[in-house]
Amino acid sequence: MRNIYAWLVTVVMMTAVLLPSVAFATPEKEESLLHTIEQIIAWKKQDEHIAESDPLLSKPFLAHAGNTNGDWYPIGLGRIGYPDDYQAYLAVIKNNVIERYKTKDQLSDMKATEWHRISLAILAAGGDPTAVGDSNLIADGTYNRGLKTSLGAQGINGWIWGLITLDSMRYKVPDDADMTRVEIIKEIISLQLEDGGFSFYQDEAETDMTAMAIQALAPYYQSTEEFTYTQKDTGKNFTKTIHVIIDEALAKLSDMQTATGGFSTLDDDNVESAAQVLVALTSLGIHPDEDERFKKGDHTLLDFIMDYQMEDGGFVHAKTYNADNPSSLPDESNSMATEQVLYALVSLYRLENGYRTMYDFRPENPQEMKEQMVELMKSIQNIDEHTDAKQLQQLLDTYENFPIEERSYVYNFHKLAEAAKKQSIQLDLPAFSEAYEVNTTGNGVIAPIYQEQTAPRHITEQDVEKMNVIPTPLTTEHYIDVVSMIDQFEQADNKGDYEKELAQLYEYKKEMEKIEAEIQSINDIVLDQLYPFNELTSKDQDNVDAILTRFNALSPYDQGKVLNYEDLKKSKTQIDNAVRAKRISWALGIVAVGLIIVVMSRIQKRRRQRD
Repeated sequence: MRNIYAWLVTVVMMTAVLLPSVAFATPEKEESLLHTIEQIIAWKKQDEHIAESDPLLSKPFLAHAGNTNGDWYPIGLGRIGYPDDYQAYLAVIKNNVIERYKTKDQLSDMKATEWHRISLAILAAGGDPTAVGDSNLIADGTYNRGLKTSLGAQGINGWIWGLITLDSMRYKVPDDADMTRVEIIKEIISLQLEDGGFSFYQDEAETDMTAMAIQALAPYYQSTEEFTYTQKDTGKNFTKTIHVIIDEALAKLSDMQTATGGFSTLDDDNVESAAQVLVALTSLGIHPDEDERFKKGDHTLLDFIMDYQMEDGGFVHAKTYNADNPSSLPDESNSMATEQVLYALVSLYRLENGYRTMYDFRPENPQEMKEQMVELMKSIQNIDEHTDAKQLQQLLDTYENFPIEERSYVYNFHKLAEAAKKQSIQLDLPAFSEAYEVNTTGNGVIAPIYQEQTAPRHITEQDVEKMNVIPTPLTTEHYIDVVSMIDQFEQADNKGDYEKELAQLYEYKKEMEKIEAEIQSINDIVLDQLYPFNELTSKDQDNVDAILTRFNALSPYDQGKVLNYEDLKKSKTQIDNAVRAKRISWALGIVAVGLIIVVMSRIQKRRRQRD
């Protein structure tokens, strides 16, 4: 995969006449952007000890699937269309979800964002989050989340990412759903602060929360629909369009931007906050290099972000050490910082090359429609005081020829709407919130830059050999391999020729899951009955012996997955010493009693003799 960025540039330049763009990027800038993205992916491979020639979505990395560390990189990869093993990721993440759904809290008791992140990751990898086993993650994590726990139980985060996820494929909300799309929108906008920003704690505007709120509301930025709501910060009632609300938030972000072009959280400049702002701007069709609100002298947002890249290709969180965040060092690339920069740069790339926004996973619009939108935006940009009502009406007619659910991509429609109002032209346009009721299911789309993703899957003897070399007795060490192979065999066009091998893989999976359940059971007992180990007494001997018998039956690899396994092994010695000490104490006590009896007996004997 070396020099993929150079090949990408060639593809983009060859298809330049096919891709509508707002003409932001020069070939030089585009090459630099793609080169940085490739450097990030190369750094993450090094961080995971994965060979440069191997997919990032392979065994070491896939162990993180289903958590924050393992889902955002696939989102970035899929949205740029980077060649990787998306099927392996889908196999592992789906299995992760299915197993977690067997528990009481499923993905989480309080955090709805578990559903949101995983849904977006599945879409980015080309999967369908409405059909993960028997579960519909979109329903469970968005419009029906309230049937178990409020979507806002974790604060504004739940509302923001719930709306982003709901709109990721313009999902239809059923009539009997617990919440509607409009209700979720109103929950978000009601949390806007008086100064235009948003905050997790509802006190002082925060860069990240403000940027994420904009990302969620971005699909409604060009809508004329008005929302009536009560602002929780002030208790005041308002009726506003999303355009007005976002403009207020943008003004606050511009005010929060530092003199270096960046952003801070808790007074610390950091690259993650800047990355979230970049995603917010590109979601609105705004290029940070072209908007004066986000330039501070000669310093731009993009310059600030790139200044945080290290020589190894990764990005640091901040340039100064913060004792409250000791894992983020100013001289060492940070995984979370790097993943956020990755998808922020991908979002910028998508804007520059005429693709859908970062969190819109639907298939791309037809080329003809894209070109018509670009021409309309150029015409709208040229509107001035000399543009008459007839010309404006012609532009409106062109606009209304586009499907309602696609009109958000006319990024400057608001200028046309304002000009039409000044000419007393009545606008009777449908609400975007109603138009987005489109899909009930469907797969996300990997960026159509690489065609190799669509190649049919075919089982070979080499694939069978990979299965045969899985060592026995089985351990959970190769669980990810087995899950990936099951998916590969299930999807193959010659699956029928390998039914025996597939059945064997399912047996392996079943046995490994039994081992995993045993490890979890041991861990539960350790936490409930044995922890903390330094307080164990001889009364705990039976429990310790029983757990150690089960522990010793595990392979060395699986023993390493038991909580505090070294302390568990030491506890045997601790208990034995306690029992030994107790026995010695008993023995000494018996001896002492015996001596007392002997002494008393002799004393009594002597008394009798004297008498």
